[in-house]
Amino acid sequence: MFVHWGLYSQLGRNEWVMNLERIPVKEYEKLSWTWRPKPRPAREWATLACEAGMKYMVMTTKHHEGFLLWDSKMTDYNAARRGPGRDLVREFVEACREFGLRVGFYYSLMDWHHTDGARCAYDLEARKRFLAFTKGCVHELMTNYGKIDILWYDVAWPLKSAEEWDSLAMNIMVRQLQPHIIINNRSLLPEDFGTPEEHVTAAEPGRDWEACMTFNGSWGWQEAPPEDWRNVRQVLEMLRTCCAGQGNLLLNIGPLPDGSVPQLAVDRLKAVGQWLNVYGDVVYGKVDRVDKIVSALGNFSRKGRKYFFWCSRWPGKELAIGALTGKLEKARLYPDGSELSFTQIKDRLVIGGLPEKCPDKIAGVGMIEMTFRSPPRQAFSAGCVNLPSSAPPISGKWYSKPVRQWHVSKLIPKKVGIEKAPATSLAQQLGWTGIAAQDEQSFVNVHSLYGDSDGLVYLANRFKTPKKGTWTLCIGHDGGIRVFADKRAVFCEPRLQNPAVPGRSRFDLTLDKGVHEIVIALDTSRGFGWGIFFNWGIPRSQRQKKPVFPQLQQ
Repeated sequence: MFVHWGLYSQLGRNEWVMNLERIPVKEYEKLSWTWRPKPRPAREWATLACEAGMKYMVMTTKHHEGFLLWDSKMTDYNAARRGPGRDLVREFVEACREFGLRVGFYYSLMDWHHTDGARCAYDLEARKRFLAFTKGCVHELMTNYGKIDILWYDVAWPLKSAEEWDSLAMNIMVRQLQPHIIINNRSLLPEDFGTPEEHVTAAEPGRDWEACMTFNGSWGWQEAPPEDWRNVRQVLEMLRTCCAGQGNLLLNIGPLPDGSVPQLAVDRLKAVGQWLNVYGDVVYGKVDRVDKIVSALGNFSRKGRKYFFWCSRWPGKELAIGALTGKLEKARLYPDGSELSFTQIKDRLVIGGLPEKCPDKIAGVGMIEMTFRSPPRQAFSAGCVNLPSSAPPISGKWYSKPVRQWHVSKLIPKKVGIEKAPATSLAQQLGWTGIAAQDEQSFVNVHSLYGDSDGLVYLANRFKTPKKGTWTLCIGHDGGIRVFADKRAVFCEPRLQNPAVPGRSRFDLTLDKGVHEIVIALDTSRGFGWGIFFNWGIPRSQRQKKPVFPQLQQ
């Protein structure tokens, strides 16, 4: 739960109202004397957070307006010395602890009230004063309230770098005071987690992230019609997307001036909590990333070999999903249904025995658990389902059979173009796994593993040549490629092809007698790099002799 609450709540015209309406500082300051929250509203927030299935809360201890919600020695422009007459941050912390929630502090680096808040961009003395104020405020937050779990910075304006903010020193101080804290990325350092705002977009693999989202388009309290509020199903889909990308959802409530939670938020969050009481085990704990699997009826999240289909458009007694390559082992209606029947023929999976109507009466989002023997991948493209007749490998007396078995690396973020892809080998730790052509046309489909990802993958094999000779490598590919023989670059075709019609690359390669390693770097840019055909040929100048080809060395 995200809580945006401050002087702006009294005006009810967005948390940026001071800036958007250019309210003079002296006029805006008057709001600090008129604010009279009711007793301990944070207990209501914490109660609701628990009922909604939330595990932690983050509150705005100081927003851009510059008003501090705690009893501070840094300025008297704070809740204890003005209208509220008490430490609202302390009440928040106590409520979190009473209800077993983790404690998060939001702190805005930008400050419209402080006299040096803008001047610090061009006046070094002002910067020294403002940084001393900023660090002093953060120091108080880290020392006055016991263990704090999250520090959530926001808006590093007007300074443009972590060096100007002295963020490293400030965060070192924070970690010395709070060794177990996690810090977000908005002090212009990466720190512990990313914070996509108003969009649920996963960070790169291995990076923790948390999508922060409004409930109705405004962070602070603002009247809005019911249709502007996210409904229960929309909240659940945001939650599913976070699960699928190994991230968290931080959803805002924007209390009224007295601290009350808008009734629409209460009603919808309670419904989300009721849904999580049934399906929460899918959400909580360690989740794994899952590639998007297209269906008109819902989407997946995953824990290990178990894939959970969040079915938001119930199909009736059967669920069909097309173009899946992974082998299904079993399926059941989650959480306590018996095993379901299924058939999986070629590229069509049909699960039967479902109830006619969606079993979830809270939001109409039912759950089907599927356990796969191998990761399910999906590929609808003609590149792997219905290749044009011109695409199969070249065949005939002077060409080998296609090579159908390869080792494939993990997806590697692309830092350079394919023409500068570095050499590698099977000896390097690149997450090599086996991959095989899955159709009669011998197309090795990398796309089935990595979808529409943008990066590089390597395909590698070892071949034994019976004697020294020259062969023609025939490679069909729909992404740019760079080819290496024993870590020596021997060919590059950087052009991206049409993914439905793999282009041809042929070149001659001379190899000594013995075992050689052929590695192909494939550019998956924008989903164009779907995979390869590969076979050996005999150069025209040598076609009078009986063809002898390098043999795959397992």
